[in-house]
Amino acid sequence: MVLPLQGTRVVDMSEEIAGPYSSMQLGDFGADIIKVEPLGGDWARSLGAKVKGESALFLALNRNKKSLAVDVENDRGKKIVQQLVREADVFLEAFRPGQADELGVGYEDMSRINPSLVYCSISAFGSSGPYRDRAASELEIQGMALYQWHLGEPGGAPVRLGADAASVSAGQSAFAGILAALYYRKKTGIGQKVETSLLSALIKYGCPIYATSYDPESWSGMLTAPYDHPETGYKTKDRPLFFGNFDLGRRGGEAWINFCKGVGLNELLEDSFFREWGMRMVGMGRDAQEWKPVIEQAFEDKTAEELKEIIETAGGYAGILKTYEDVFNEPQVDAVEMVQEIEHPVAGKIRVTGIPYKLADTPGKIRTPPPTLGQHTDEILTGLGYSREEITALRQAKVVA
Repeated sequence: MVLPLQGTRVVDMSEEIAGPYSSMQLGDFGADIIKVEPLGGDWARSLGAKVKGESALFLALNRNKKSLAVDVENDRGKKIVQQLVREADVFLEAFRPGQADELGVGYEDMSRINPSLVYCSISAFGSSGPYRDRAASELEIQGMALYQWHLGEPGGAPVRLGADAASVSAGQSAFAGILAALYYRKKTGIGQKVETSLLSALIKYGCPIYATSYDPESWSGMLTAPYDHPETGYKTKDRPLFFGNFDLGRRGGEAWINFCKGVGLNELLEDSFFREWGMRMVGMGRDAQEWKPVIEQAFEDKTAEELKEIIETAGGYAGILKTYEDVFNEPQVDAVEMVQEIEHPVAGKIRVTGIPYKLADTPGKIRTPPPTLGQHTDEILTGLGYSREEITALRQAKVVA
């Protein structure tokens, strides 16, 4: 089976999360990814938890790639990258603005070597504007994009999202931009520069959230925003339960009444306001927080699983707070192949996330495990025409590893 991007060569000089997340997706659909790493390796190799000495973060982001370890600051190392770019379709970097130019691998340099090249650059803030030269972490970017505010309680302190939302958003934006540029090149033969930043990507992915900011009072209203109130879940006998509005279109008040009877809130149904409006305030706005203690009293003697069944039977939607093991042993997650096992030469058998895009005729595929540092240096250099003696000399001179 021919994969959609088979025959597409990508030279990826990015490190950490955003760039590798983007190139991983290109690799999932058949692109040949050459991961150009410094002699010490992608910085992600040293971050976070380890699996038999291998970074779990690196393992999560770098399947379907080949590793070439080379010192690009050395002229001979730079020449190797330039040789790769001559035959490449895509070049990906995540340096601060201007740094790629200083290293001799900027857009102008690379496009002179290969005019049809799609060159993608990822940075914190972009290549223009007053923050162009600033560095930033996930924390600052989330704050600038309002994410912490929308995770906090109205009137309370903001809360950081405990995940790399900005980096992943930027990686996803780069992936989309590269595909668009490749499609344009297919029609015209013309390459171009693709640029994204953590800030612009996170703002783009947060566009539905900002609707609530037009009117701060919308927190207390009903259906004035596409997002529910920040929620910690309803306390139950064992673990938190999340549930939102009932299906107003199909079953409306009947579903709400069945729910109230199922959890023992029959007496409250005698209140006409609660009977009519209660279902409209579950999970939405300040009103939901005011009703929450009443609902939780009815949940005290029931497990989350029991309540989930009651709610869904009545016509609502419910989800139980999961642990890591719960998620990766969830039958539905398994059914859509979002957890896959692969064998790594050092870490052994590891579980990685699957591919969310399901193409009927040319589905993506995890073909190879994340590479060890410099695992493919000899193979790649041989493909460029270097002899065994030349490769040995480069390694001895610490140009490659």
